[in-house]
Amino acid sequence: MMQFLLIFLLAAQLTLIPNHGVLRIAVAGDTGKGADAVAEGISRVHATTPLNAIILAGDTFYPCGVTSERDPRWSLVRPLTAIGVPVFPVLGNHDFCGKSDPDAQVHASSVVANWNFPARQYMVRGGVADFAFIDTTSYLRHKSDPNLADVFRSSTAPWRIVVGHHPIISSGYHGYFPRDEVKRMRELIPSLRESNIAFYIGGHDHHEELIRGRMLHLISGAGSSPVPPVKLRVSTIYPPEIRPERIGFAVVEIDAKAIRVRFYDAKGNPKSEWIRTDRTSSRRSQTTSSPSTPPPD
Repeated sequence: MMQFLLIFLLAAQLTLIPNHGVLRIAVAGDTGKGADAVAEGISRVHATTPLNAIILAGDTFYPCGVTSERDPRWSLVRPLTAIGVPVFPVLGNHDFCGKSDPDAQVHASSVVANWNFPARQYMVRGGVADFAFIDTTSYLRHKSDPNLADVFRSSTAPWRIVVGHHPIISSGYHGYFPRDEVKRMRELIPSLRESNIAFYIGGHDHHEELIRGRMLHLISGAGSSPVPPVKLRVSTIYPPEIRPERIGFAVVEIDAKAIRVRFYDAKGNPKSEWIRTDRTSSRRSQTTSSPSTPPPD
């Protein structure tokens, strides 16, 4: 069964072409009924400096996922797909509850414009970066294993990035509880390191955060019903302190030499400066004015 899942993941591959060697991607998670607000901000950013894609970090529908590719609640994502760039989603825990059919989101790739979801787990080859989109809910239920070392074995991109709904490290509630889920997600760390993953992107916690350890961790889950972090990690780069959280998203710029992250509110106004991480031969070093901090525990 695991071999089948691995083959399926490797077979489901999409391509994203950088503009002049740079990928610009908006990242929003847990959007639910906040998609209108998030889409407004992303549209304004896109109008100023065009984006290549949008990543949705799971829980796109609330309270539970769609039941078919014709479910009327697809209207929730149309403000995002209408921006006109490819949308790459992952499944979240809400996509499995009630009468949801997670595979309906996969089947909708042929129905909903700009919706790119070829399988529950898939790859995107982006020239300067290769992305693995994984199903962390099934992983937490011991029903799948992304087997990242094999997935990235043929990758020659400067950056390797994994996108999943549940965070590996977070200052939000789900970075600490439930403890069995936290432990299970932390069990991915050896595989991430073995695969030379530079960047993990997730949601689930309803706030915006960037953490620097041996790899970068982006939590972008403030797409609706935002909730502030519980306790900031010592390795958190953004936010600098716990404060009221508002709907927002992140923009990630990637070229062969660096990854830059900036946070925005629902109006498309920046909430942070660009936070730059350079690629080095050993570990990635963060090069903004933020104080140096140790890696996450």
